Amino acid sequence: MITAFKTIISGFAPRRLPRLIAGGGVMFLLSGCFMTVLPDAPVEDIPDARKNCDRYYRLDRDDSFSCMRIHLPPRKDKTPVPAVVIFPGGAYGVLALDKEGNDYARFLNRHGVAGIVVKYPLGSIFGHFRRHPDMLDAARRAIRLTRYYAPQLGIDPHRVGVMGSSAGGHLAGLTVICGDTDSPRDDDPVSRQSGRPDFVILCYPVVTLEGEYAHKLSRSNLLGGDPPPELCRRLSLERNLPADCPPVFVWTTEEDRTVDPENTRMLATALEAKHIPHRELIYRHGPHGMGLLSPAEAEKYPETAEWSGEMLKFLRDQGILSDTSEEK
Repeated sequence: MITAFKTIISGFAPRRLPRLIAGGGVMFLLSGCFMTVLPDAPVEDIPDARKNCDRYYRLDRDDSFSCMRIHLPPRKDKTPVPAVVIFPGGAYGVLALDKEGNDYARFLNRHGVAGIVVKYPLGSIFGHFRRHPDMLDAARRAIRLTRYYAPQLGIDPHRVGVMGSSAGGHLAGLTVICGDTDSPRDDDPVSRQSGRPDFVILCYPVVTLEGEYAHKLSRSNLLGGDPPPELCRRLSLERNLPADCPPVFVWTTEEDRTVDPENTRMLATALEAKHIPHRELIYRHGPHGMGLLSPAEAEKYPETAEWSGEMLKFLRDQGILSDTSEEK
């Protein structure tokens, strides 16, 4: 891995290297977070997905990068289960596929929820410098595929939510604020499905692309180095919430030095102003990117470790998760 890393860096444009390092990209890369993940199954094989399957299914036949892994929970009967389409973080430059993806999906499985982990296009060398709206198109495609194949997967198509961490949280939010672009007359039956989520879970999310609280690396990877101010405004979650926004659960910490917690406050204020059902939690302690927290982190930050239980409670309060759901 180290040799491969040196090879990649040797051909890396010098002007982009500081940005990669500043964003924590080196640590992500050395952890093997996504470099070894490529689609290994065609999209038409999705109906054959089974519990404990480790395959990554293409989102589209013509895309050799974007893919999704399907985690299905054990089922006592044939009652369809909720599903969460998960977008890992990584500043739109890399992806923490396990810590903010597969680990979340396994946790949700233990509570009777399907988890769909998405590897979406990236704005760095590792993603061949893709830009908006490629990320959003992939996110919507994953939601539509989940709904289209819901009967075969045992999923309730009316309880399909999104979950994202950091920049992945921003992408999850974009599926709400950018409207639905389903095409009822499209020849592709998947495109006739809704790309709008039924609920939203955001972990220490990037929210605004404007002003002093914007996460500049995420914005640059998403939109390029000098994006038009109007585009930044249009893609800032707090400015563009629709009146019929689905319920939102959002959390972060005061000690987050990567994505300013003011992002979460701004979103919560906007949700409150539009009377959208939501739960905002800002814990006192803990750095950025903790995910579900390791045992050592949970011991150090016991209050913050409660976020996942609070999320489950929120889903039950919203009627998305049944009261009888419990860890198996």
